[in-house]
Formats: sequence, structure tokens, C-alpha cells
Amino acid sequence: MRTTLKQVADDTGLSIATVSRALRRNKRRYSKNEEKIYASARKLGYPFIGELNHEEQLTIALVTEVHQGEFYSSLFNGFYNSSKNSESEIVFVNLAKYSNDPVQHIINLSKKYSGICLFLPNLEKIDYKRIRQGVGKYPIISLTPMKNPTIDTVSFDSYSGGYMIAKHFEEQGYKNFGIVSGPGDAVDAVFRKNGFVDHISEKKDLELVWEFKGDFSSESGRDAFKNFKKQSLSNMAIFGCNDHTCFGFMKSAIEAGYKIPEDFIIAGYDNLSFCDNFTPELTSVATNFDILGIRAIRTIENMVNDSNEIIRQFSMVPVEIIIRASTQN
Repeated sequence: MRTTLKQVADDTGLSIATVSRALRRNKRRYSKNEEKIYASARKLGYPFIGELNHEEQLTIALVTEVHQGEFYSSLFNGFYNSSKNSESEIVFVNLAKYSNDPVQHIINLSKKYSGICLFLPNLEKIDYKRIRQGVGKYPIISLTPMKNPTIDTVSFDSYSGGYMIAKHFEEQGYKNFGIVSGPGDAVDAVFRKNGFVDHISEKKDLELVWEFKGDFSSESGRDAFKNFKKQSLSNMAIFGCNDHTCFGFMKSAIEAGYKIPEDFIIAGYDNLSFCDNFTPELTSVATNFDILGIRAIRTIENMVNDSNEIIRQFSMVPVEIIIRASTQN
């Protein structure tokens, strides 16, 4: 039976990532740990002549609290598609099963996999600090943005997405803007809002006249419309910070006799499939999970192959606005 990286890791008491880093290098570094790795590899018969055995794959864990719906399906499909053109294998890990202490479970996963990608929009900042302390220099990244990152990030450029929407509204001739924001504890939602608001604040003739705090659900979109209607607002441009919010808002508005885009224009975020199927079709910011997957996998592979030093990497994946009937008079 062929010797595996895990057997070498178990024999040395080191992580798979540390072992893989040492055995993939073209030039050896004669530290205490790496001498131990080379000795174990010789003893167990694991080949390490300058590079990893081509038959041996890195195994990267994509860790998330699995949710149903198109958004998470897009995430998983993006990573699956990206792994086809990579030397790495992707394993999906459902963190919801370990709700008692998810951070400790993530730390434990670092002993099992070559690297970890975290997609946990609601994880607290303090938890990321604990993760970094627990895994040390182990290859781990976040796929959601952070205000003050404690680990490397590869994420969508949410700020630019919000900014694009406000700019598009201005180009359509609107001066009065409204927003249904996302959850306050989701940094991604905050960045979307910040980009939107910043473009408005840059222009003297633009004004944010209405805001409703939502939670990314269609129900919060319905609640937002009730508030909008109560204030007798119209002839304005509304940004719903995700498509589900817009769906609830638009459905309620149409049921109440409003016409879109005649009475107001509206745009969402995520470009889910129903954006093309709703009437009117919904303008939305599109995110490409295939590109996110490629960037994330390459980042982990580079971290595995890199030196012992932690080199902070913060990579933004571009987004684009798909303009449809909901914002075109």
C-alpha cells in the first residue's frame, strides 16, 4: 500500500499542511521539524524528490453552515467546477453539526486537511482571532470580507457592487435614493451598503431619503414595502441588498397596484435565476463563484507551497451589474 501524506503527518505529530509544504519544496530547509519530516518520509517510503508525488492531491475543506437555496448551490458548484482544473480535491464540511463549539471544530479540521476555506458570513471577529491562534501558520482563508482581517481573505468586492448600483441609478436620472439593508452583523451586507451610500455622498444633488433595515429575506422585503407605502414615497431608486429582499418588496408592491419601473426603480444583489423570470426582470449585481473558487484554491495551494512566514493576502473578486427592466424607464 502506498504511503500517504497523512501517515507521515501522524508519524511526526505535525499537520498535513506542514508536511506537504516541506515535501513539495524544490529546496530543503533544515529546520528541526523538517528534518523530522524528511526522516519519517524516508522511513515510510514516501517520495519527496523536490516535489509532491503527482498522484497525491491536496485536500481542501470548504467549511460553511450549509443552507438550502440557489446561493449556496452556486457556491458549492463554483468550487466543484474550479477543482476540476486543479491538483486539489474539495471536501464540503457542514459546520451546523458542530454548533456547540464551531471554532474548535475548525481548529480540529486543520489536522485533517491540507487547507481550509471558510464561508461563514456571521462568524464573530473574536472567533477568527481564536482560529488564527489555534491553527498558527496553517493555510486558512475566509471567503467573506472582514473589516479588520485576522486571517487571509478571498472575497467578492461587495463595496464596488453597492457603488455600481448607486451610479447606475444616477445615470438613470434619479436623485432620491432608498435602501433595504441587510443584517448588521453580516460584514458583506455592510460593505454593499457602504458602497451605495458613499456614491450618494460624493454627489451634492443626490440624497438617501429612505432606509429600512432588512435581514436578506423576502419577508423583510415585504415589511420594507409596508414602511415605504406608509410614507407615501414614489419616484425614487431603491437598492435591496439582496435579490430575495427585492422579490418580497416587488411582489408586495405589484399586489398593491404599483408599477415598476414607472413608480420606482429597484435593483438587487446576487443575480439569482429568478431575476430573469420575474416581471419586471430584476437588475442585480452578479457574482461569479467559479472565479471565487479558482482564486481561493490557488491561494491555499500557494500557502501550502510557500515559506513558513505568514504573508497576508487580501484578494477581491470583481462583480458586475446586470441591467434589466426593473431599472429602465
